[in-house]
Amino acid sequence: MKNNEIMISARFEFDDKSKCQELSFLVLKDITLKAFIEALYYGLKKSPDYEKCFELLEQYIKTRKELQVLYTAKGSYNVIDFTTDVVKGGEKVKIYNAELDKLGFVTSSCVLFTMNEEIKPSYLFKKEENSYILKEKDTLEYNISTRRLNVIESSVIDIIPPNDMPQKDKSSLLDVLIPTVLSTGGMLGARFLIMKLVPSASSMGNTMLLMSGAMGVVSLVTSFYSFMKKRTDYKKNVEEWKNNYENYIARIIRTIKEWQESDIVYLNSVYPNMDTLFKNTAEINGIIFSRSQNDNDFMKISLGTSDEVKPLFEIKSEKKDNIFYDIYYKMRRNKDEIEIIVPTKKKNRKLKKLSPEEIAERERNKFLLTDLAYNFANKGVDTKNDNEVIGFNYLRSDSGKKPPLLIDLKNCGALGVISNDVQTSHRFIQHVVFELAYYHSPEDLQFVFFFDKEDKIEKQNEILKNYKYLPHTNELLDGVSQFVFDKDSSGIVFGQLLSIMNSRSNNKKEDTDDSVSDGKLTQIVCVVFDDYDIKETGFSKFLPEVPKEGEPYINLLGLTFIFIRPVKDMLPKYCGNIVNIDKENEKERKVSLRYNVLSRETLNVLSEDKGDKTKANDTDKLIEYKYFQNKYMFGPESYDDKFDLAFRQLSAIYYTRIAENGKVPSMVTLFELYGYNSEKVENGEVKSSIRKSWEDIDRNDVTRNLRVPIGKHEHGTMYLDLYEKADGPHMLVAGTTGSGKSETIITYLIGLCMKFSPMDLNLMLVDMKGGGFSDRLGDLPHCVGVVTDTAGEDEGTSAAYMLKRFLETLNAEIKRRKLLLSSFGVDNVDSYIRALRLIRKIKELESDEENSEEIKKLKKKLNNKQQEILSKDLSELSPLSHLVLVVDEFTELKRFSSESNDVDFIAEITTIARVGRTLGFHIILVSQNIEGAITDDIRVNSKARICLKVATKQASKEMIGTPAAAAPTMPLNGRAYLLVGTGARFEYFQSAYTGANKNLNIDPAVIVTQATNSGKFNNGFYFSKKDNIIEKKRSENVSEHDTQLAYVVKTIIEIGKNMEKPRQIFLPPLPGVITDKTDWEGLS
Repeated sequence: MKNNEIMISARFEFDDKSKCQELSFLVLKDITLKAFIEALYYGLKKSPDYEKCFELLEQYIKTRKELQVLYTAKGSYNVIDFTTDVVKGGEKVKIYNAELDKLGFVTSSCVLFTMNEEIKPSYLFKKEENSYILKEKDTLEYNISTRRLNVIESSVIDIIPPNDMPQKDKSSLLDVLIPTVLSTGGMLGARFLIMKLVPSASSMGNTMLLMSGAMGVVSLVTSFYSFMKKRTDYKKNVEEWKNNYENYIARIIRTIKEWQESDIVYLNSVYPNMDTLFKNTAEINGIIFSRSQNDNDFMKISLGTSDEVKPLFEIKSEKKDNIFYDIYYKMRRNKDEIEIIVPTKKKNRKLKKLSPEEIAERERNKFLLTDLAYNFANKGVDTKNDNEVIGFNYLRSDSGKKPPLLIDLKNCGALGVISNDVQTSHRFIQHVVFELAYYHSPEDLQFVFFFDKEDKIEKQNEILKNYKYLPHTNELLDGVSQFVFDKDSSGIVFGQLLSIMNSRSNNKKEDTDDSVSDGKLTQIVCVVFDDYDIKETGFSKFLPEVPKEGEPYINLLGLTFIFIRPVKDMLPKYCGNIVNIDKENEKERKVSLRYNVLSRETLNVLSEDKGDKTKANDTDKLIEYKYFQNKYMFGPESYDDKFDLAFRQLSAIYYTRIAENGKVPSMVTLFELYGYNSEKVENGEVKSSIRKSWEDIDRNDVTRNLRVPIGKHEHGTMYLDLYEKADGPHMLVAGTTGSGKSETIITYLIGLCMKFSPMDLNLMLVDMKGGGFSDRLGDLPHCVGVVTDTAGEDEGTSAAYMLKRFLETLNAEIKRRKLLLSSFGVDNVDSYIRALRLIRKIKELESDEENSEEIKKLKKKLNNKQQEILSKDLSELSPLSHLVLVVDEFTELKRFSSESNDVDFIAEITTIARVGRTLGFHIILVSQNIEGAITDDIRVNSKARICLKVATKQASKEMIGTPAAAAPTMPLNGRAYLLVGTGARFEYFQSAYTGANKNLNIDPAVIVTQATNSGKFNNGFYFSKKDNIIEKKRSENVSEHDTQLAYVVKTIIEIGKNMEKPRQIFLPPLPGVITDKTDWEGLS
């Protein structure tokens, strides 16, 4: 769909209300309502397949005076009353003569034909105070505004490991008491022996013995107290150590949960659910189409909510092994705390009394304290009890909120979808397509659908009702539906896709070689329900290849596939992600990556059931699946109606594209450009205005500007000025066949001829494609030479020889002009022309003596050489003019250069362009195969460039620096870009059409294309010149050659008959035989 087209439909509701038929059409947005209804009438009349639709339309037109339109630009139901008037061009006209876009028609608008009297109004959008569009504007023209990006900084939670636990004194009570008992006993024994052996010491013996015993008892009590205090202090220290670390971990857990809660809120705000998207679409929220290819979330979508979404922060972890460490911990149930377990003999004794099952239950989820950070980072909930938390590897909220599960479609290569239910598959794709279309503009994303084979139109319409009017499904392929329902249409689509991808692949290689790339490709998403033997087509080489193990898939060419299959074994070789969707079993709704890194703990799963060899070899059970829930896909409540409305709303919104404004008209005629109407044509006002323009040298001074209109852009009339100080002096023009480049150039040339006389401006035409526009302009009095590739054939001279003569003529003209400038003492043609005008004026004034003072003033403006020339007669002075040299299909000059070894025609032309800047030369080089033809010399000397539709992005980039002119949405027939310099002017416009009929009562041809569900569009549905009986009758007495250009050319020739003729620079070759027709009399 070109950017000057809209896709609208006609719905026919028959008496049986259960049956209706809806047909879709591509039309220019600015054709009249009358033209569209006529197209429907005559197009249906000649189509036997739509006999019932034609009968209903015919009956409706005969009995109704209003037209019912669903989904207009304001998004509302509308009734157009044919009896009302509107203002068009400052005049009142019947409403059916107004353009479709002025009446509010947009893509997805629907014209309803029914004989039912009761029509229920259907509104796409309601009045919305929060939307500037729905509140203030009269259209749904949407501006993609600045998107604010909030990026979460890299955050890490570093869990500090515990300090060493207080050490317990390893000595026992005996270790403390035995030394005291032994020392006390030793002292008592020694005192007793002294008393026995030394009688003299016996008087104090009892006392000393008693004292020694008392000291022993004190020492024993002190040792026992010290022992008991150490035990008590150890228990307190351990408890304090436990409490401190448990409190620290409790704070860490609270922080983790707070951060997780924030992450969930953030992710749900950035990737909201479908209800939010529906609401935003209804309000035309600024987030629509806002994602850019440079954004990190480009083509990231939400599959639904999940319990297995990684947090946006990192828990720094490291698993440490310590063979001497036996301190464990467990998470307290229903509390954000841990319990540190210090092993004791008492606990061990109790444990021995328990049964194995009780021991296993008590030891479950009991981990070494050194593994706490690792477990927090890598574990989640207990597999046997969802309420028991082990770690925080996934986002969870106590409030029950769940985060969205995201999938990156850009870099997955292919998404495999496994589903054995057709309805569930279509609901899944509906969800994915809407989310992608909502966030991404049609310039960035296009869909191609390969549906299961279906030949019933009613079923096709039911499948396509949500997708058909999306701009994302209409702007990739040229004249072909992006929906496939049969083998034949698949071949057409595969062919066009192959062409697109080959072009991208070649461009990518060139970009790699040149180290230059714009990096922006329209991402193509192929949704494949039936592959139509894709592996047997040339397009299969672009199926994603398996990357090296461990390396990510890189989407270099902007192509992604979504394959929907009933079983996994039917998926293609490479799918970066696989989604299982099950209508009934929610535990089978899961997504997995193709490449999984398995930990040693995961590998232990293989040995869980050693008795079952089948399970031991089933590596699929090791895959990390992420489960998701989505009520919009699987819920009991149907959201089909909401999706239907949202898709219609999204299709109706259109936006102003950079340099491709929708306000540029689809067609502009030459008469329209100059404001000529039937009255001016009939009363000769056109002729008088051209004559006045030639005579008014002060206003139309060729030495000041060469500015004439060439078309219209969104702001009105578009002008081009090849004057050296404006857009000139030289210009390049590129465009494929049918792009309108000849019409664009002719519009500029005829404009110059209408503005300047033949003595001020001349044309030289080199037409190397058979005399296309030279035949139409060659008879103008301004034309001083014509060379074509067929010139001289009748005289036996080759085109190469004629080109040599042409170059020699130009070089001679350059020398002549240089001599003339030198004789006047000036260095540019404008100074020469102005000086010659002064001399002529002085000569005119000399006839009257009263003008002596004025003559003196004028003479002061002349230099010495020019004053000397005053003595000469005017007939001796040679006038000079600006010379516009047009070389059509200049790349053909390369071929002629190869045929002539002694002349490089392109080099000669560029040399003339370089030296002719001050001599009044203006060279326009035109070609359709511009790629690789622009040399550095041509690029330097061509200040202005007009680029119409071109075949390749490389050609577009060579011309205007962007691939825009090669985009599929770029129309033909005169739509063009103008680039001046490096960007002083960069405008998008519609050039004028000079081939429109002079009779302004003859409407321009209207073409309406039927957008079929599948395969090639029906381009022959309606062509007004062929199918419209009234139009054909009106045109019977009108010659197709009586064009506006022919009328203007004829008028200019008539004006120039009695005026001074310019010097012919290039003369046609002499004939091979000259016949003397003299009647010789009197000879025998």
